[in-house]
Amino acid sequence: MSYRIITQEEPRSSVSEQYRKVRTSIDFSSLDKKLKVINMTSANPGEGKTVTCINVATVYSQMEKKVLLIDMDLRKPKVHRAFDISNTGGVSGYIEDKNLKNNIQEINPHLFVMVAGEKVPFPSEALGSNLIKDMMDEIRQEFDVIIIDCPPMTAVTDASIISNFSDGTVFVLASRTTNRDVAKTSLKQLEQHGANVLGAVLTRVSRRDSAYGMDYYYYYGE
Repeated sequence: MSYRIITQEEPRSSVSEQYRKVRTSIDFSSLDKKLKVINMTSANPGEGKTVTCINVATVYSQMEKKVLLIDMDLRKPKVHRAFDISNTGGVSGYIEDKNLKNNIQEINPHLFVMVAGEKVPFPSEALGSNLIKDMMDEIRQEFDVIIIDCPPMTAVTDASIISNFSDGTVFVLASRTTNRDVAKTSLKQLEQHGANVLGAVLTRVSRRDSAYGMDYYYYYGE
C-alpha cells in the first residue's frame, strides 16, 4: 500500500485542500478547549487511517506549528514507511531508555515523527502504563500539535486505551467498504471508554460520488 504525502508533493491539489478542511474542522470542533493531542483510528485495517494521519500532520506543520506524529500501532507500524525513515527507537525506545529526545526523528523544522519502534511483548499493557502517560505529559510540553496513528478498533483495544490520554478522536471510514454495523460498534466502544469523538473522515470517495457534492476526503462532526 502507498502512503503518499500528497499535501507535501501537491499542496495545491484538491485532495490537499480536503486535508486542510479536516485540520480546520478539528480546530473548530471545540471552541472551549484547545485540542492538542488527536488520535485517529478506524474500524478495520486498510481504510486509509495512516495516510490521513500523515497528511493531517503535514498540513498542521505547514502552518509553522511544531507537530509530532506518533505511530502507536505497536503491532503493525506503518508511519516510518511513508517518510522512508528507520523504525528504530520511537515509542518502544522510550519505554527502554525514557529519553524523549533520543526517540524522535526530525522530518523538517516543523514536523517530527516518533515511530513505533521494535515490537514490545504486551502492547496494550505498555500503552496503558504510567510510563506512556508520563511520555505524553512530556510531549505536550514540547509540541503544539500531536497526531497519533492508532491501531484499528476491531483488531485490539489499543485505540480505546490511547483515547484516554488524547483530547479528541477522529474516526476514519472507507467509502463503500466500511461495514455500518461494525463502525457503529467501534464508535460505541470508543464512547464507552470515554473518548471524545470529534467526527469522521471518509476516504476513498470515488469521482462519481464527488460529482454529487462529495470529494476525496470529507470531514463531518458529531
